[in-house]
Amino acid sequence: MNSSKVAELLEGMENWDKDKRFMAASDLMQEITLSNQALDLHLQKRVCQAFLKQLEDQSIDVQGNAVKCLAKIVCKFQEQQIGEVLAKLSQLVLDGKQEVRDIYATCLKGLLSELPSSCSALACQNVLPKMLQGITSHPSVEVKEECTDVFHDFLRRFGDNRVMQWSDQENMATSLLNLLKPKQYKSSLRKKVIACIGALSSVLADRQLDSLMRTLLSDVRSASTKAEKQKYIQCISTVSRNVGFRIGQHLRDIAPLFLQIVNQATEQDVSMDGEVEKDHEVVENCLNAFESFVLRCSKETAPHLEELCSLLLNLIAYDPNFYNTGDDGDAAMDDGYDEFDDDGLVDSDDDDNSWKVRRAALKVLAAMVKGLPDKLEDIYPKFATPLVQRFQEREESVKLDVFSTFAEMAQAAVVKGQGSISPVATATVAGAILEVERRPPPKERAAAQHLVAVLPICAMQLNKQLRSKSLKTRQGALSLLRTLAECLPQHLEPHLTQVKDELVRSLRESNSGMRLDALICVRHLSENFKNPVIYQQLAPLLCPLILQCCSDSYYKSIAQALRVFGTFVYTLRPQFDAPGDQLKEMQPVFEVLRVKLMATDIDQEVKESALECFGHLAACVGDLPAFQTDLQNCLPPFVERIKNEVTRSTAIKALKTMCISKVRIPALNSVLAAVGGHLSSYLSQNSRAFRQQCLDALAHLVKKYGGNMPKETHMQILTDIVPFITDTDLYITDLCVQVADRVLETAPQMVSVVVEKCVPAVLQVCRSPLLQGSALDSILRFLGNVARHRDSCSFEFLRKELSDTSVVANSQAQAQRHVIGTLAKGLAAVVSSSAAEVQTKAITHFLTVIQKTSASPSAEVINQCELSLLALGETGKYTDISQTSGFCDTLLRQLQSSTDEIRLAAALALGYATVGAMGTLLKVLIDNVQQAGANAKGQKTQYLLLTSLREVIAIGVARRTSNDRSLAEHLRPHVPRVLPILSQYADSPEESVRNVVSESLGHLLMVDQEAVLRALLPLLSSKDQESWRVRASAVSAVRFAAAKHCPAAAILPLKEALMACMCDEELQVRKAALHSVNVVCLSHSCSEVFRSNTDFVFERIKEDSKQKPELIREVDLGPFKHKVDDGLPLRKFAYTVCTSLLSAYPEQVASPAVVDLVLQGLADNEDVQVISCQLLQDLCSWNFALFRIIGRIGDLVE
Repeated sequence: MNSSKVAELLEGMENWDKDKRFMAASDLMQEITLSNQALDLHLQKRVCQAFLKQLEDQSIDVQGNAVKCLAKIVCKFQEQQIGEVLAKLSQLVLDGKQEVRDIYATCLKGLLSELPSSCSALACQNVLPKMLQGITSHPSVEVKEECTDVFHDFLRRFGDNRVMQWSDQENMATSLLNLLKPKQYKSSLRKKVIACIGALSSVLADRQLDSLMRTLLSDVRSASTKAEKQKYIQCISTVSRNVGFRIGQHLRDIAPLFLQIVNQATEQDVSMDGEVEKDHEVVENCLNAFESFVLRCSKETAPHLEELCSLLLNLIAYDPNFYNTGDDGDAAMDDGYDEFDDDGLVDSDDDDNSWKVRRAALKVLAAMVKGLPDKLEDIYPKFATPLVQRFQEREESVKLDVFSTFAEMAQAAVVKGQGSISPVATATVAGAILEVERRPPPKERAAAQHLVAVLPICAMQLNKQLRSKSLKTRQGALSLLRTLAECLPQHLEPHLTQVKDELVRSLRESNSGMRLDALICVRHLSENFKNPVIYQQLAPLLCPLILQCCSDSYYKSIAQALRVFGTFVYTLRPQFDAPGDQLKEMQPVFEVLRVKLMATDIDQEVKESALECFGHLAACVGDLPAFQTDLQNCLPPFVERIKNEVTRSTAIKALKTMCISKVRIPALNSVLAAVGGHLSSYLSQNSRAFRQQCLDALAHLVKKYGGNMPKETHMQILTDIVPFITDTDLYITDLCVQVADRVLETAPQMVSVVVEKCVPAVLQVCRSPLLQGSALDSILRFLGNVARHRDSCSFEFLRKELSDTSVVANSQAQAQRHVIGTLAKGLAAVVSSSAAEVQTKAITHFLTVIQKTSASPSAEVINQCELSLLALGETGKYTDISQTSGFCDTLLRQLQSSTDEIRLAAALALGYATVGAMGTLLKVLIDNVQQAGANAKGQKTQYLLLTSLREVIAIGVARRTSNDRSLAEHLRPHVPRVLPILSQYADSPEESVRNVVSESLGHLLMVDQEAVLRALLPLLSSKDQESWRVRASAVSAVRFAAAKHCPAAAILPLKEALMACMCDEELQVRKAALHSVNVVCLSHSCSEVFRSNTDFVFERIKEDSKQKPELIREVDLGPFKHKVDDGLPLRKFAYTVCTSLLSAYPEQVASPAVVDLVLQGLADNEDVQVISCQLLQDLCSWNFALFRIIGRIGDLVE
């Protein structure tokens, strides 16, 4: 940095011309902040002195510039110089010139905000003592005010410094409280003191905070005037907002006191002495405090909730200056209450501030709705009707708060993003025009029924409010209607005709915001329609207005209008075979769409909305003769949009919508070659997500229109998908195989090409140890279809390829087993799809291979035998092969094999085959389980047969539907014979045996609930310390039952025993119990089982999540010693269960105690740290939980 230039600028800062002084200071700041070189200490002092001198400059502009520049440049100096500037400014705040004291204070606050956190100690040493001195001992009130302001900023910036924690915090609080007491101090000082106490409270230790709260409560009780009482109440409210849940322990004293104050203030008669205004402000401050308490200390507020609700019921309608004459007020309300003042029914609004009480009460109610989702069942019945009655509120700002509070209630009544397709929802769209289920409306909480009950009155009142002369009132009412349409659409739908006139008026409004709200309201309702007749009746009225909005000047209105048409059209043709006459209203829309699709200079959102709308309209009317010309006109620009890089993704989504419709669109045939070619060429794009989208669209396009595609397009598609049929990305492979399968089904002329190009790639993937899930299912279906075309692909070729186990020769044992299992499934798919004579020949071949296996076979022979066994079993799932000669004897003989792999394969094959021959093989299997014997060899055979039985039960339960009871009918008679054997093996020292027992018991619980419960309860209740394996096996059975979505009624009788096992002395039992609780919480069918026991489960989680020294052992490994933590798996389970518990019961579990658990986990093993971070992320995803944990943010950051 050029020292001479700095010296020159310093001279310029003393120039007689104020503009030159200003510019010199600015240039010097730029020079210092942009330079990488530091000034020497002498120049630093000169620069600081020059800027400090400018703080007293006669020009206000120069002063203000100096404040800004000094804060920025000092941070670039050495710590010594920073300390000197802080000390100098702090001293000037105390004893500087009175007329520029506020400049010094502003400069000091700016400097504190700019300083890095490393300067925290400097700030504490140089600023803190002087500010406290000014607050406590300086005679000037102005100095006290400036010092308090600076101290507030200091606390916000450096309050967490250790010097602050070591300081006498109690004296700081006392000094600030003393400034509140003198009545002569002006209100600005009181406000700053209260804010400062709030900032100080957030860094106070628990003991000091306790002392502060006791002092404030004492001051509230002893306050002699209402103004005095008001400031202490305000102070408690501010402290509550700053310390969050930490104030909870004081609520047992604060809440009754505040409730008493509010009751006294609002029960007094209206007097004309001016005291009522102060009463209202006191009540407002109390209610503001309750708003904070409810959000941040939900559990501590619970004992006072009943009384608070009773109070709020009165206060939301508290209006002492309104005299009810008993007349019907509807007409008065419609005219905006203008005549009330003329008739003297309302006292002068200038003197009336009771609206503050009503507004504050509404804010507390909104806080209760947001912060106490577990109490909605108590809140909604009390407040739903009174709140609707308050729609006639005379103060407009309060009326808007009434609307927003009711909107909060509607939003809290549903759990957004957690809806699932229920059987009811599926049934309502059984004959719908799309082949997929409609997205269900938001999932409602149980409390929603109370809001639904008042919707008729609500709709009537909203209709009146929408006719108001006030624009703000109309906007507020329409915004509430929009929220109701979003959250409770199917319940609002019957009342749509009631508000239709006002919706129409809103669509014609000059205000673009109201038009947009009206469009969104119609979209939400039509998207979740239940009774299409309502919309069909409204179509002639609404469609022309929505069409007008498509020509709006506001792009969001155009986009929303197009989206409305996209959802509204489904109401006009709810069933495929019942196109309504009102569909003619959609004809003018196609011309609008054509223009929008061709335009290049319109907003991106409008382009995307036009494409979505076109997809939905074509899906509904594509087969109707009246629309063919319009469709033909729109398709060329639509194909151009598929080619366009910006719009192609949205255009492909629209194309998929057309393909999943039951409507067949003849016009689409003309563009199939172009569309198919473009989608196929896009597969070479780098974006994986876009590749997935193209393949998904191709699969649906080929499925529906493959028969009309040219051969060249099919060839291009098949050529382009083959490189992606690999095991590196199984999801992409799954989609590619689906496309090939669809080509096979829809284009018989392409069979030879599919066999030539795709079959080798698919067979290669079959040999991968990674193949699983939906990709495997698609490949099996594809192989089955290929096997049906024997002329193009012979059975022998497929059998030979799928029987080649040489590829697994060098693989690890687990990979070998997986590949052989996959090849066996492929063989079964090919065999079961072939002709009867081919099936018989193949089964005989498999049996021959098995029977020829010698006593000491080679590795290749073992693999072939294992493959043949599993292929037999897999084939037996689909075909009854129990009558095949020698089948049963061969499998039972292989259970005695000397090779483990062959024995296990035989057991699995027997289980698989029994699924397809329940009538014959099940009895044989269970007879053999009983007859296996008690010697060592017999026990091994019995375990293998139990494995077979487990497979029968597991596959049967997985396949079971509400209409298919065949499994239960076959299994139930045998359950009494199986249970004693399972109970006997529950105490096995082998964990694999116990797992088979647990899984079988869990699945059988869904077959014969009463019998299995009788067997499980004694096992769970065994108290003998040596029988811990029995308890662990029984507890694990609950896990397997819940994983298969067992009904809650089957789990409930086991709940007490399961909870007792969570306190078991044996580590393995507690781990198994936690695992079972975790699965129960995550299961859709029985997640409600532990709702009333969340506190107990959480306490057990806290206990099991602690590190216990007695579970850490030291292993001597010779040269060194290694510590093994046996408690780590249990702690990991505990944190995982807490995550599931929070997901299932967020209202009960989300609390600061979860943060304590997270903090504990972050100091644990790295595996626990990962789960703790996930737990914290889940906790923060719930809005109501944020208020509860906000006070712990500092601890988490540390």
